[in-house]
Amino acid sequence: MKVKRILNNNAITSTNKYGQEIIIMGSGIGWRQKPGEPVDENKIEKIFHMDTATSTAKLKQLFLEVKIESIMASSEIIDYAKANLGTELKKNIYITLTDHIDFAVERCSKGISFKSALLYEIKTLYAKEYNVGLYALDIIKKHIGVELPKSEAASIALHLVNAEYDGNMAHTEAAIDIVSSSLNMVRLLTGKAFDESSLDYQRFLTHLLFFAQMVLSNKTLDNQGDFLYNSMKEGYPEEFWCAEKIVKYVNRQYEANVGKEEVTFLTVHIARITGGQKSEKTE
Repeated sequence: MKVKRILNNNAITSTNKYGQEIIIMGSGIGWRQKPGEPVDENKIEKIFHMDTATSTAKLKQLFLEVKIESIMASSEIIDYAKANLGTELKKNIYITLTDHIDFAVERCSKGISFKSALLYEIKTLYAKEYNVGLYALDIIKKHIGVELPKSEAASIALHLVNAEYDGNMAHTEAAIDIVSSSLNMVRLLTGKAFDESSLDYQRFLTHLLFFAQMVLSNKTLDNQGDFLYNSMKEGYPEEFWCAEKIVKYVNRQYEANVGKEEVTFLTVHIARITGGQKSEKTE
């Protein structure tokens, strides 16, 4: 491999055997190098190959702007996440997570901190990613020497969730908002507490996540007919009313077209987690 461009003392660009542009990171790998010279392979610590020319350009720009320690910390976190989540992550995570870490460290050094508004929901819905986020704080401290607050674990987890799915952060945040808003509405409208360790609660969370993805993907459920819908309406009027409120909120907030089928399914789950009793009118 030959040096194509020197980004800084610790990063250069080159091309692989397929002629694709790559970014090579290593301590001192760009020091006193010139374009066209062979790459010192003994100094290679990490090779980045992005999916598109646009993402490659963004990563190159990032390497020019952030500290090498932030890049090294981000790279180690991503490797750890891949191994412990058992999934591939979209390569854009190298850009988004590195940028986030560098900015978070800068904010911390200035005494500025932000608590994630979705901290509780992220810890509950994405426990594995949140645990990786907690470990990531140790990696950041090792590379940069800064101890970030635990709330940053939730932000890191959100970047990982985003990279696991469609790469659209707004989509991920909207899905969490739908789940969080739905849970809060059930708590408020029924006045009942949940047993968050119960299987029914975990099933409800899973259903809400699928519900959110359906809404944000503009998909609709098949029509299941009116029998079950009417049965739920008569049998569980309080839970049915709560489910209707959720669907109306989502339709209005996200310009969705969720219908009676989802009201039926939500009613079933709400009745389970609140211990709803079937109305005597249908007995």
